[in-house]
Amino acid sequence: MNVIPLPQATSAATVGGKAANLARLIASGAPVPDGFVLTSSAVQHFVAEQERSRRDVEGEVLRAWTQLAATLTIVRSSAVGEDSEDASFAGQLDSIPQVSTSDELRTAILKVWESQWSDRVVAYQAARDTFLGGMGIIVQRQVDAAVSGVLFTVSPTSAGHMLLEYCGGLGEALVSGSINPGRVSIARGDFTCQRLATDGKDVVLNDVQMKALALLALDLERSFGAPQDIEWTIDHEGRLWIVQSRPITTSKLTPNGSAGATRPDRPGGPHEPLVFWSNANVNENFPQPISPLLYSVARAGYYHYFRNLGRAFGVSGHRLAQMDPSLRQIIGVHGARMYYNLTSIHCVLRSAPFGDLLAGSFDQFVGAEHNDGEVTHSRRAYEALELAIIAARTTWQYLFVTSRVAEFERTADRFAASTHPSKLQKKSADELLADVRGFMDIRCNRWKNAALADAGSMVCYGVLQRVLARAFPADDQQALHNTLLKALPDLVSGMPPLKLWELSRTIRANEPLRHLIARSTASEALVEIRRDVRYATFRRALDDFLENWGFRCSAELMLTSPSFQEDPTPVIDLLRSYAAMDGESPHQQVDRQAADRVRETKRVLSVLRTRRVSRWLPFVSQARVVGVVLRWTQRCIQLRERARLKQALLYSRLRRIALALGARLVDAGRLSQADDIFFLSVEEIELIVSGGEMFPDHVRRLVDLRRSAHAEVGATTPPDSMHLVRGEYLPCTARGCNAEAREDDQALRGVGACGGSTTASAAILLDVTESHRLRSGDILVTRQTDPGWGPIFPLISGLVIERGGMLSHGAIIAREFGIPSVVGVKDATRLIRHGSSITVDGDRGLVHVGNAR
Repeated sequence: MNVIPLPQATSAATVGGKAANLARLIASGAPVPDGFVLTSSAVQHFVAEQERSRRDVEGEVLRAWTQLAATLTIVRSSAVGEDSEDASFAGQLDSIPQVSTSDELRTAILKVWESQWSDRVVAYQAARDTFLGGMGIIVQRQVDAAVSGVLFTVSPTSAGHMLLEYCGGLGEALVSGSINPGRVSIARGDFTCQRLATDGKDVVLNDVQMKALALLALDLERSFGAPQDIEWTIDHEGRLWIVQSRPITTSKLTPNGSAGATRPDRPGGPHEPLVFWSNANVNENFPQPISPLLYSVARAGYYHYFRNLGRAFGVSGHRLAQMDPSLRQIIGVHGARMYYNLTSIHCVLRSAPFGDLLAGSFDQFVGAEHNDGEVTHSRRAYEALELAIIAARTTWQYLFVTSRVAEFERTADRFAASTHPSKLQKKSADELLADVRGFMDIRCNRWKNAALADAGSMVCYGVLQRVLARAFPADDQQALHNTLLKALPDLVSGMPPLKLWELSRTIRANEPLRHLIARSTASEALVEIRRDVRYATFRRALDDFLENWGFRCSAELMLTSPSFQEDPTPVIDLLRSYAAMDGESPHQQVDRQAADRVRETKRVLSVLRTRRVSRWLPFVSQARVVGVVLRWTQRCIQLRERARLKQALLYSRLRRIALALGARLVDAGRLSQADDIFFLSVEEIELIVSGGEMFPDHVRRLVDLRRSAHAEVGATTPPDSMHLVRGEYLPCTARGCNAEAREDDQALRGVGACGGSTTASAAILLDVTESHRLRSGDILVTRQTDPGWGPIFPLISGLVIERGGMLSHGAIIAREFGIPSVVGVKDATRLIRHGSSITVDGDRGLVHVGNAR
C-alpha cells in the first residue's frame, strides 16, 4: 500500500517517526487533524523516473487528497529516524502549508522530499552521528490557526513545572526562532500559571485554554511514558489540536524530581520512559510484604482479569493485541509491596473507546492520585461501530450479572468443598498440585463473572457522580453520595459484625461463660469452651461462625497470614469487647442508617421528578435516570462484596493447600519447613513436584536466600506512589518515612467517606490482631482496612484510614454503620499518637489533631 490513512500509519520503519507518532496520538484520543501518509517506498516511486510507477502513486495520492476534502492542506516530512529519543529534526526538514491545488500538492511533496538533502540536515546528522533511513510524507488538513506553540511537559529549569511558548498563526516563526515568543510556566500539580513573557503582538492565551492544554499534555506524557515536547495549535473557533509530540531531547529532568529521576550515566540514555507506580487500593488487599508465591499468583491473575474483561465487553482482537504488553505489566513489586503500574493500566484503558473516562473512573475507584482533571474530547467516528458492539456486549453481560456472580459463587464453593482442610491430609503431593492448578484455573480463566461486579461498581459510581453533580450542583456531593450508598441491604461484608453480636448475646445469657471470657486469656477460654459441656451450645455456634466466616480476616489474601479458622483467639478477644457493649445493637445501627438512605433517596427523586432529561426527551424525567443509575450502583456494590467474600474463601483454601504441599516437600527433603513453600512461585512448585526442577538439591538454599532478602526489603517503608524510569527499581535510600507524630491541632486532609463528626481518643492499630488495644468508642486510625476488619466497626465511633477510595472496604462498612470517616489521610498512623484526642469531620474530609473543633 502506497498511501495509508493517518490513524493506521503505525510503522515508523515504513512511514517515518512523525507519522507513527501522530497515529499513536490518535490512538490515545488526542485531537489530531485528519490526513494520510505516503510510505517511504511510495515517495521513492513518486520521484522516480519510471513514468508508470510514478503515475500509479500519483493517482493514489490524488484520490486520498480529494477524499480529504480540505480547503487547505499542509505537506509535512516524516523521516525514518526523525523525532527519536536521541535526536529531533524539528525545524530541519521542510513543511509546506497553504496547499490548495493538485499541482501545488505535487510540488510540495517534491520540496519536502528534497529537504532531506539540504546542507542543514546533512550537518545535523553528522553532528549527532545519526542518519535518516528514508522519508515518508504526511498530507494533513491545515488548521485555521489563531495561536500555536510548543509545550514542554517538564521545564528545563524546574522539574515541577511545564514550559509553554506561543505566537500567533501557525507558529513557523516560533520554530524558526525569528521572534521572541510568549512564555508561560505552568505548575504540574495545580496548573497555576505564571506569565514570563508576551509575544509582543498582543496574542493572549486565557487560563482555561492553558489548563486544557496542560491536562492533555500530562495525558500524552503518560501515554508515551516520557516527558514530551508537544506542538499544538488552537483554531479560530477555539478548538485545540495536537500536531506533534516527541520525547524531550534537551532536558535531563523528570516530573516531580521523584525517586525515578533519570541520570546521565544510566545505560540507555537519560530519557527512558517513566512509569507511575501506585499502591492505592491494591494495598487494601495486600497490606503486608508479599511472598513470591503470592506475587506469581497475582501477576497471572491480574493479566487474565483485565484481558478476560476486555473480551467479555467485546473489545476487538486487534485492540487486545495492542494492549497485551501493557496487560503483562499491570502490577509490580517495590519494597516487597505490590503496586499498580498505572502507566500500563492507563495505556490499556485508553486503548478502548472512551478510554479517558474509563481511566478517570478507575483512578477514582481505587483512590489513586494523578493530575488528570478532565478528559479529552476527540474520539473519532471510526470508533462508532466498535463502540456499538462493545455497548451491546456489555449490556448482555450486565443483563444477567446477578446470575453470573451466583455462578462464580458456585464455582468457588465447589472448589472449597473439594479442598476442605479436613481432606488435605489424605492427599498426595500430585493431588495437592492438581488443587493448586485448579485454583489457578479459576483465578485466570473463571474470574470474569466476579470482575464484572468490580467493573460495574467502578463505572456506575462514576456515572452516578456525574448525574448527581448536574442535578444538584450546589449540594455537598460527597455527603450526598455517602447517604445514598450507606447501609445497603444484603451486604455480605456487614454480616460478621452482626453474627458476632449474636454470639456475644449468647455469652451474656450464660453467666459461667461470661465470667470465663471476661477473666481468662483468649487461649485459656478456648480450651475450656472446647472441654466443658456447659458451653456446648455456644461451641456449636462458634464453630458455625468459624466455618462460614472464619476465613474472612485481616490480610485474608496474603497467604502467609493464618485465618480465624486456624487461630480463633482473636475472635474471643473481639467477643469479649462485644459482650461488654450495651445500647444500640449493630442491627439497629444498620436499620437507622438504612432509614436515612431511603429518606434521602425519596427526597432526591422527588426533586427530580419534574425535571426533564432534555427537551428532546420530554417524557423522561431526571428522577427516572438517577433512580436507575442509583439502583445499578447499589446492586453492583452488593455483588462486588459477594464476589470478594468468595475470593477470600478461595485464597484461604490456597493457603491450606500450599501448607499441606509444603509438608509433603519437607518429607521429600526438598524444604526445611512447610511454610518455605511461600517463597517459591507457582511455576517452581509445579517443576519441583512434577520432577522438572533443574536444581532440586538447591531449593532449600534458594528459599533461605529469599527469606533473608524478604526480611530485609520488607522492613522498609516504600512510598505510596512514585515515578520510576522503566526497568528501574526503588533505591534503598528512597524507602522510609521520617514523619513525626504531632499534637499541633493542624487539620489532616483526606476524603470524607461517611458524614458526621465525632471527637474521641485515637486508637492506632496496624493490624486487626491489635484489637485488644481498642476501647469501645475510640476512633480507629489505621493504614488500610480489608474485610477482616469488619467486626471492629461496631466498636468504634470514628474512622481514619491512610489509604483507599470511596469504594474501598472501609468506606463501604463505615457507611453501613454510619461511622464518621475520612479515608486517604496520608501518614495518619505516624502523625497521630495513640490515645490522643482527635476530631473526625466526615462531611469536610478533615481530621483535627489536638484540641477538638
